[in-house]
This record gives sequence, structure tokens and C-alpha cells, in this order.
Amino acid sequence: MTGTTWDTLFGGDVGNVFKGQFGFCLARDYDPTKPLTNFSPFDTATGDWSSTLLTTDGFVGLGYFDENGLEFTPTLQTADTKAWQSRQKLLTDITEDSEAAMFTAIERTPYIEALETNLPFASMLAMGAAGYQYTKPRVTVPIHRQLIFGSIYASPQGISAWARIYSDAIMVKPDKLSMNPKTEAQGKLTLEAMPDSLSGFAVRTLREGPGWRARGGTTGTPGTPTAAAGSAGVATLTFTAPTTPNGPFTYKVCADASTTAITTGNVTVGGTTTNPILTVSSQTAGAHTYKVQAIGSNLSASAMTAASNSVTVT
Repeated sequence: MTGTTWDTLFGGDVGNVFKGQFGFCLARDYDPTKPLTNFSPFDTATGDWSSTLLTTDGFVGLGYFDENGLEFTPTLQTADTKAWQSRQKLLTDITEDSEAAMFTAIERTPYIEALETNLPFASMLAMGAAGYQYTKPRVTVPIHRQLIFGSIYASPQGISAWARIYSDAIMVKPDKLSMNPKTEAQGKLTLEAMPDSLSGFAVRTLREGPGWRARGGTTGTPGTPTAAAGSAGVATLTFTAPTTPNGPFTYKVCADASTTAITTGNVTVGGTTTNPILTVSSQTAGAHTYKVQAIGSNLSASAMTAASNSVTVT
């Protein structure tokens, strides 16, 4: 029997190392008319941060944090069921599963002061407003927010971005506020994620960016399709899917010498993952050949296949 060396077994890849080199936190007062069900802070085409976060989406930036950045603390507590007749646990149930985020803001802005005092952002005067003031409520109630935490790492393959969303969060622990000549006035805050019935989740984590997408690798070219005529105006294409690991794949189809893809509404995917069958409808009568392009889950597009056999569509 032939052995192998240790470095083929542990699966390490330096490209998967991530550091939170830079980052931010965006916040807005909770708005039940704006659930975050399918929300993403990223631009789907480029993988960069969405340009609407501070405009249409209504988030505000919380400014500079101290050099410790962001810290997320999960709490997982369990309860065991034991028996007299066994020295091993019979059952383990999870009794708490929560998470809190902590950061230390080093800018003294109305947004930080609103978080510290449990006041809505909308109740605060603007930065620099004459007669600026705010008053701690006589009866403090939690003010709910929606938060986006973001971090980036300049990886060798490009910028890799990480984001965590709290669909509903409250500030649960303000720290002391010191005014002295040695240290800037800091706002050390802990915010806890809460389940949001409208968004359908409490905590969501997303990864994006050119560096992240590059980790998926390039998309291999599918096998040359075999075309067959179907019912009137229909052709079917059978081929093998790419063997590269960045699936699942979507497919574009071009007819004859055209480089313009057939409308996706006229292409239906069937078959299996490894042997897809594309049904192409609304084809003009006559002889046609077809080429297929695969697009990976990281939006990496393959080369077009060679042209299929010629098929006569009725």
C-alpha cells in the first residue's frame, strides 16, 4: 500500500485566512416597513458594498472605533438530562443561544449619544446644531435598531469583505464615560441581537468582494452540447456540467453565430446536476446550432462551448 504525506491531509490554505483589517458599523432605528428578509449590503454585480446603504437604505455610519475593532460574543448554554443508572449524559438541550456585539466608539456624535442614552436617532439634533442638547428619559425603554457590521481584508486575490446583520438589536450595556486629557471620550457599547419576526432571523453573516469570489476559482467549460428537436419552436441541449467546484451553475445559451444570449425566460434547466438538459423555446423554424456558457456561484463565467450538432426546429 502506498502512503501519503501529512500536508495532503490537513487541507490548509493560506488564502482562507481572514483579518479584520478595516471595518465599520452602520445603524438605523428599527423600521417595521423595512424588514431585512432578503437584504444584502453588497452590490450583487460587483461584490462591493452597496452604494445605497447611506441613502435609500437609510443607515448612518457610527464613525471611528478604537483599535480593538469589533468583538462578537456568543452565549450558548445547555442543560443535561442524567440518570441514576448511567454515568453518561442521556440528553443535552440548548437553553440559550444569543449573541452580542461590542465596540468602543471614539467619536462623540449624536448617533453614539443616542445609543448610550436609549434615544431614537430621529430625536437627536444634527451635529453642530445651535443649542444642541439631549435629555435622558425619565423611564428608559429599549430602542430597537437594525445594524450592519462590516470588515474587509486585503487578501492576495483582492479585497475580501465580511458582513454581519442584526435585524433587530438593543443596547444592553453602556460603559462609563470619562472626560480627561489623556484619553478621548469613548462610547463603549454592547448591543444584543434579537429575533425579528418580520425579517425572519436575528443574525445573518455574508461574505463578498472580489477576493472572496476569487476563492471559488474559475468555471470550467461545459461539455459540447448535443441538440435535439422538440415540439414546435423547441430544442433541447444535453451536455455535461463543469467539474470545477464553484457550482451550482447557471447557463447561458447562444444560437448559431450570435454572441447574444437567448432570453433566460426561454431557457429551462432540467436533467441532473452533472448532466443538465436545457430546453430552449421560442426558436424560429429552421436549422440551428447552439453553444452553452456556465456561470459559477461566484459569477465566474466559463468559455463558450463548441457548437452543437445542427438541428432542424419546426
